[in-house]
Amino acid sequence: MHRALKPALAAALAAITLPFIAHTAFGDEATTTPTAQVFPTRQGIGVTWNSVGASSYRVERQQAGADWAQVSGPLGASTVSWVDDYLGIGETASYRVVATTDDEAATSSAVTATRSTETPAVGDVDVLSLDAEPGTTWLDDETADAVTASAPAGGSRTLAAGTVKVRLPAFITGPGNYSLTPSELELTQGDHSCTANGYLSVRAVAYTAALELDTLSASLRVTGCAGTAGINTVELRYHSTFGYQALSVTPEKYDYGKVRYNVASSAPFTVKNTGTDPVQITGITVANELIEWRQDPAAPHDCPSTLAPAASCTVSVRFMPQTPGPKSTTLTIQDTTASGRHIVTLTGYGVDVAAAQNVAVRSTYNGHTVSWRSLQTAGGTAVLGYNLHKYLNGVETVEWFPVKASTDDFVVVRSSTEPGTEYAVSLVNEVGEGPVSTRLPVPRAIEQVVITQGEPDSRDLVAADEFGNVVPFPADPNSVRPKEAVTSSPDGRSLAYVSGTTERALWTQTVTPGVLGVPVKLWSSTAPITHLSWSPDGTRIAFQAPENTTPCVYLIAATGGTPTKVACQVSSPSWMPDARTLVVSDHRLTPSRLATIAATAGGTRISTLPGDAEVADGRPVRASADGRYVAFGDGSTVRLAGMTERRSPSLDSEVRAIAWAGARILALTAGGRVYELGMDGGDLYMYNGLARETNTNRTDLTWQHPGVTIKPTPAVMGPNISVPFDSSAFAAGTRFYCKVEGSFEPEEPCTSPFTGTELRSGNYQVIVRASTPDGSGAAGWRNITVDADGPVARMVTPAYQSSVAATATLTVSATDPNGIASYDVQYRRATSAGPYGDPVQPWTNTTATSMNLAVAAGYEYCVSVRAKDKLGNIGQWSTQRCFSRPLDDRSMSLATTGWTRATGSTFYYGTTTQTTAYGKALTRTVQGKRFFLVATRCPTCGSVAVYAGNRYLTTVNLAYPTTHKQVLLGLPVQSTLFSGTLKLVSASSGKLVQIDGLAVGRS
Repeated sequence: MHRALKPALAAALAAITLPFIAHTAFGDEATTTPTAQVFPTRQGIGVTWNSVGASSYRVERQQAGADWAQVSGPLGASTVSWVDDYLGIGETASYRVVATTDDEAATSSAVTATRSTETPAVGDVDVLSLDAEPGTTWLDDETADAVTASAPAGGSRTLAAGTVKVRLPAFITGPGNYSLTPSELELTQGDHSCTANGYLSVRAVAYTAALELDTLSASLRVTGCAGTAGINTVELRYHSTFGYQALSVTPEKYDYGKVRYNVASSAPFTVKNTGTDPVQITGITVANELIEWRQDPAAPHDCPSTLAPAASCTVSVRFMPQTPGPKSTTLTIQDTTASGRHIVTLTGYGVDVAAAQNVAVRSTYNGHTVSWRSLQTAGGTAVLGYNLHKYLNGVETVEWFPVKASTDDFVVVRSSTEPGTEYAVSLVNEVGEGPVSTRLPVPRAIEQVVITQGEPDSRDLVAADEFGNVVPFPADPNSVRPKEAVTSSPDGRSLAYVSGTTERALWTQTVTPGVLGVPVKLWSSTAPITHLSWSPDGTRIAFQAPENTTPCVYLIAATGGTPTKVACQVSSPSWMPDARTLVVSDHRLTPSRLATIAATAGGTRISTLPGDAEVADGRPVRASADGRYVAFGDGSTVRLAGMTERRSPSLDSEVRAIAWAGARILALTAGGRVYELGMDGGDLYMYNGLARETNTNRTDLTWQHPGVTIKPTPAVMGPNISVPFDSSAFAAGTRFYCKVEGSFEPEEPCTSPFTGTELRSGNYQVIVRASTPDGSGAAGWRNITVDADGPVARMVTPAYQSSVAATATLTVSATDPNGIASYDVQYRRATSAGPYGDPVQPWTNTTATSMNLAVAAGYEYCVSVRAKDKLGNIGQWSTQRCFSRPLDDRSMSLATTGWTRATGSTFYYGTTTQTTAYGKALTRTVQGKRFFLVATRCPTCGSVAVYAGNRYLTTVNLAYPTTHKQVLLGLPVQSTLFSGTLKLVSASSGKLVQIDGLAVGRS
């Protein structure tokens, strides 16, 4: 039987604009080609199409490759549906619709359908069962009957029951699985709805010839509803004979609340079959099942593998937190329902007592601080407060500190320390008191920052520990107040400070760990005393005080006395490591510049530091202990002097005071805050904030730390140096290492005094480094000048080359910038025919500059001198000065007759040899270059010729207007040493030739 759609349904069908999956959409109504669609009925296969305004329609069918055949006969213009009830069960056919207008025909695309082998039965099962995944959307589980199915509209059909509505495609071609797009699927519950992707599994479906839903049995999985990844399922039954599977787990989510660490809390969950068919349970798991979350071993689940309709079972999950804080997991029941699983979200919060954090005990020289982290919550609960436990002499005392809103650390300040004191802290939260922290002793302080508070009470000096916590000095009835300027001694065991009452006074006071000495007044003044600086050798303190309104720098002994004015129009003194030089701001220069001056009266300028920064009066200036850097305040920054001046980050206000703390710089600002600046390759950076609270009364600061004090040393040392140092500020077990920077010798262990040998002339830096048992360490520096050059000495007299005198007067002198301590004098001598003998040193370390030397006849003497300066440097031997004493005439041989030997007191050695005849000769074997003839000159005297061997040298005229005995007459100097016979021949006749001796010199 072939049935056409009644005209009354045409309008409804015409509203269908969207197809079902895998079928072509209806075309635009103006299109002359219709679009066909098939649907199952209980009697056969239905074909529907959209009206295209044709005058008539017909349906054609094709089976098994046969030709197309008309099966519907002519259908009216208003007909839009036709049912083929002749197609056999299980047969497949293709259909197409032909629209005819006048003589023209338009044919739709073919659509194919297979008639089900089983005709769906119509039953009384009506249900929409929504199984929502908990916590993923606004959807909730809901099962409702009395399902209604709407007529097709806009290509869709809506099933509704209870508050649930499901919009699906208007026609489904038959049993099977279909993927739906958001344009084809909409899920609504109450006032909320979403379009989503879906997966429809159809077990049975049929429509009536009137296009109404006849029966439906399907399962729908919805994903991505409201943008979530959860999977929600709907069992769809409409006039069905099939039952359905549904499972509920209650509660759907569970919060265990706050559970203490390692304490078990168990919760049961009921699994119930709420459908009409049995459900197989294929697995029960707890995500990340470990100690914290697991199925309760004390209450195993009783769920069977198959859960009958309306039956239930119980699963218990245990929560036992292992750490504080929020926890979560899921319980998953894996089953054969359409969703395949049911998930229960489990949450809980682990709580426990908690330990205090970052407990620290830090000390200053006389006080200490106890600090710990401020927490508002800990152990999973609110913190109520803290107990501070103090232990002393076997007694424990507890002090309560309630929680505070600030996250700033708790800092408990104690201005004095009782030996043996220990501390611990425990945290108290809503659970109870946590463990008491490890007991910490008050450590021995190795450093502190001392700050003048400028407050008018006896505790106006405070110390900051290494983290900047400020600890007042202990109350001291001997203390003078208030204090303004302050500095530390180089060994770190004393402070110098200025009291600022109507009379300004400079004081020193021993301040060591646990000890406050009695203040000692060094000097008082009505003028302000500022910018204190203690010399690195510990002997003097430099300070600034005005003369009228002009800044002046003074020095005073560290033991007291009358100050020495160095200079005026200079300010902000700071010692260099030679302990003899000050860095100052020198206002004698225009504009003012940093300069080094001698730490003596007059303040002679030694050098001007590189850079063009003008440093006005009042700005702090501090040289580092090793003298490498000079830091000064410039507005709200700290700068390092040099050709390229380095600047710190800007601080909160103007820099009021500076102190070096090892390789770091401490800066006090006008706002009263203290900053610790580090250096990286000469660049300044913010290292730490100390004394963070503001206090505009603060005026100065200094760093106290056990230090090496290198005792006074000479301005200039010799090549063998001796550098004494004081190591008494250090604990037993401290080792010391010394080095001379600028020499080639490595660092070596040393004791005081450190000695160095064989240094060359130049400038050096001696470094004495302390290595303490606690690893803190320290160092001392001393710039020294070494003079390793000896004096330059010379022989002043004798100035002659030969003399008949038996004694020679020697006069010596020398020059050296460090003064002459003594002289050494030596001589060599040679006979008239032999070489020089070994040197003889008749005077050693003599302070005399004139001495007499006995000389023997017939010898040449060569004398030289060297000097030693007051540093012990011995100079080189001077250029030698040579002179000779003649041989007597009796030492000469009579080479010919005609000579007469005579005697007389006026002659050299009381003898003479004479002749008046011509050609008479005397000879003497000699070695020499310089020769002197000793003879008599007179008005009647003749002449004598001189021969060196056979070589004529000269003729000496002995005639002279007056008579002179023992006259030394020089002969021509030989260019090379002559060795042979020297012959004297009378060269006159009838005139007196009187020979008294011969002097020979090798030089």
